[in-house]
Amino acid sequence: MTDALLKVQEMASEQFRFGEFTIDTGRATLTRSGAAVALRPKSFALLEYLVRHAGILVSKDELLGAVWAGVAVTDDSLTRCISEVRAALSDSNQQIIKTVARRGYLFDAPLDQPHAAPPRARKRKYVVPALAALVVAVAALAISAVFVVQRPPERLSLIVLPFASLGPDEGQSALADAITDELTGALARGRSLHVIATGTALTFKGTPVDARRVGTDIGVRYAVEGSVQRIGDRLRIGARLVDTATSANLWAEQFDVDRGDRAKVQDEIVLRLANVLDVEVVRADGQREIVNPQAEDLALQCVASGRSQAGELRERSLAYCEQALKQDPRNVRALVQLAAAHAGRVSRGQTLEPAADLAAAAQYAALALDVAPSDSDAHCAQASVLEGQRHLRAAIAEAQRCLELNPSNANAYRELAIQHFFLAEPARTLEYAKRGMLLSPRDPRLSVFLLFKGWALLQQNSADEALIWLRRAQAAQADSPNILLALIVALQQTGRDEEARSTMANYLGLTRTRARTIEQFDHRPDANLAFASFAERTNTSLRNAGMPER
Repeated sequence: MTDALLKVQEMASEQFRFGEFTIDTGRATLTRSGAAVALRPKSFALLEYLVRHAGILVSKDELLGAVWAGVAVTDDSLTRCISEVRAALSDSNQQIIKTVARRGYLFDAPLDQPHAAPPRARKRKYVVPALAALVVAVAALAISAVFVVQRPPERLSLIVLPFASLGPDEGQSALADAITDELTGALARGRSLHVIATGTALTFKGTPVDARRVGTDIGVRYAVEGSVQRIGDRLRIGARLVDTATSANLWAEQFDVDRGDRAKVQDEIVLRLANVLDVEVVRADGQREIVNPQAEDLALQCVASGRSQAGELRERSLAYCEQALKQDPRNVRALVQLAAAHAGRVSRGQTLEPAADLAAAAQYAALALDVAPSDSDAHCAQASVLEGQRHLRAAIAEAQRCLELNPSNANAYRELAIQHFFLAEPARTLEYAKRGMLLSPRDPRLSVFLLFKGWALLQQNSADEALIWLRRAQAAQADSPNILLALIVALQQTGRDEEARSTMANYLGLTRTRARTIEQFDHRPDANLAFASFAERTNTSLRNAGMPER
C-alpha cells in the first residue's frame, strides 16, 4: 500500500449532526438520512465553519478570511456558496442559515455534540526475531497485494489528481491547487460520477504518478491529470482523462483563458472542464462491453447513445432506458432520459401524439424527482415537461434550480435558451446559448446551442447571420430534423428559394422526421403576441419551401 494511502487512512473524522443531516469533516461529506448530498469544496468549508460556530453571528469578512484565506475574492463568491449550501439543506426559508442584514450569517439549527471517529490503537513494540519478522512482513505484503488487486473499481469512479504548475509563479501554483479542489467539487455535485475527495488526491502532489497504481490503490476507474501554465497575459490549461486499467488516454484538451479576476477565471476553467469530463466519462463507460448488464449498465448505455445524438434519443437508446426500468423501476438515470426524450419530442414539434408523450414525460420526471429530489438532471427534465404544459415561467424556475444544483450542467443552459426562445426574448436566448457553447465546445450537444442561436437571430430579423450559425449546426449534426427546419426558414428569408426547397425534400425524407405538416410542427407553449407573430413568419417560410399545410 502506498504512503499516500497510509496518510489518508490516518486522517481523523469528526461528525456533526443536525436534523436529517450529518457532516463528516474527515471525509468532507454531507449526507441526508444516509444519502450523499453534493457540495463544492468551498461550499462545504463554509458550511463546516458555520457549524463549528453554531449560534454565533459570523461576519462576511470572517467567512471570507476563513474559507478563502490568502485569496482575493468578491462578495459574489461568498453569496454563491451560501446559496449552494442552502439549496443542499433545502433551506429556502432560511431557518438553518440565517442572514443578519449588513452583519453576516448565523447557523441556527439544533446541533448534536460532535462525534469523533475511534482513534487508531497504538502499536505495541515487541522484540521479534529477525527471520520471524521478515516472514510476517512478506506475508502481510502478499495479503495486502491480493486484497488491492481483487478490489474492483467502482463504476464511474474518478480522481482528479493535483494539477501541475508549469513555471515558478507561486500564485500559479495556488491556482493549480484551487482548480484541483474546485473541479473535484464540481464533478461531485453531479449524479454521474463517484469522485474521490481532494484530501486524498493532494497526497499525490509533487510525486510521479502511475495511473494504473492509482487505480488499484484507490479503487478508481478513471483519473484526471492537468496543468496550468502562464503564457504572457494568458493562462494555458491542459487536461486529460486516463483509463486507470490500461493507462490509455480517453480524452485530452488544451485551451487558453485570459488572466483577469482570479475567481472568474477559476470558475470558467472549472465549469468547462467539469462539463466535458462528465460527458466523456459517461460516454467511455457506456461503450464498455458488459456481460449480463444490470439496470445501471443499461441506463449508462442509454445516456451514452443519447448524448451522441445531441439529446435527440434514437429508438435504440430509448430501449436501453426501458430495459433498465424493467430491472429497476426507480433508476433515476433512465427515468430522467426517458422524461427528457418524450418532453423533447413535444418541444421540438416532432411528435404525432403530443398528449401521450407529455403524459409519459410528466410521469417519468415526477418519479425521478421523488427518488432523487436534489438531482440536477431531474429538474432539467421537469423544466422541459413544464414547457410542454405551457408553464414557461415555472419551467425557467426549474431550469434555474437545475443550475443551482450543478453549475456545470449544460442541460440547464439549453433549457433556459429554449424557454426564453418561446417567450420571444432573443437576447436572453443568445445569452444562454453562448454560455452553453462555452461550457460544451466539443460536446455533441453543441449543435443544440448553435440551433437556438440561429432561431434567436431569426427572431431578431437577422436572417443572414442566422444562416451562418445554422449551417454550423447542420455541420455538427446533419440529420437533425429541427436544424434542417430552422435552416429552411433562414434560406427562405435570405432569398435562397431553390436551396430551401431541396433542404425541405431532405427533411421530409428523414426517417427521424415525425412532423411532416405545418399543423403538426406548429408548437406554441406561450400565448405572447411576439412569439405568435414569429411563428406565423416561420410557417410562411416553411409553406413557401413546400411543407404541406395538413
